[in-house]
Amino acid sequence: MSGARYLVIVDPAATGHPAFDRALLAARDSRGHIHLFGFSSHPPLAANGESSSDAQERYRSEALATLGELAAHAEAQGIGVSMELGSSADVRQEMVQAAARSRADMVFKYSSERTLAHRDPGDWLLMRLAPCPVLMVKNVRDWSSRRVLGAVNFGSHDLAHIKLNNQIIGEAQRFAHDFGSEAHFVTAYADQNRAPDRAELARICGVAPERMHTVQGAAASVIRDTAESIGADLILIGTVARSGLMGTVVGNTAERILDETRSDVLVLN
Repeated sequence: MSGARYLVIVDPAATGHPAFDRALLAARDSRGHIHLFGFSSHPPLAANGESSSDAQERYRSEALATLGELAAHAEAQGIGVSMELGSSADVRQEMVQAAARSRADMVFKYSSERTLAHRDPGDWLLMRLAPCPVLMVKNVRDWSSRRVLGAVNFGSHDLAHIKLNNQIIGEAQRFAHDFGSEAHFVTAYADQNRAPDRAELARICGVAPERMHTVQGAAASVIRDTAESIGADLILIGTVARSGLMGTVVGNTAERILDETRSDVLVLN
């Protein structure tokens, strides 16, 4: 993706910045541009004798200094950088707006180890509403194998899922090509008497049959287990935005994969 634009969401107070590190690799490979978006997951705490406004100003100064250090690191490697610090009360919505405003081709955000009971609803807002793919960086694997797993749904024939399948196949093949590695694909099915034609699905995905994994079971479990068995560094998965309260419906495959897998997860919508 030559000349790509990457939005990197950074918590300046964090001790490390895995999403920035991943974006730096991508920008070096593609001669891309990085736009840093700083946010605070918690309001700044006032020190003894410090007013809330002084605490806010101190936070802004420290956050901008951190963003400046990251920007200087990227610029030293010949990568163009811009930056901004989130300022609205609804910083999660501001992330989505920043992705559109910066014309990002991809968003990078760190995803800490979590459980179903400790989801960040802002992540789901970002994954569902961002105008481009969102890479949730788990920072568990070192990307040494650079193996890519695309999760496709051939059991649904509505237009939204057909479009997602095509996106996932194309992106997985592009990543594998750029990485000099191999793309794998996985699809889950429920009825053992209606197992999909593995060879035909491999043809559609453009891979050898041994890299097309057709497994009976629940989609999230099948994808998680397949990723672990092949040592996937990156999983590509699609999500279809739904109305109502986001993040409250348990069972959405993209959300469960992000919670349960050790791989980085690229979400397309």
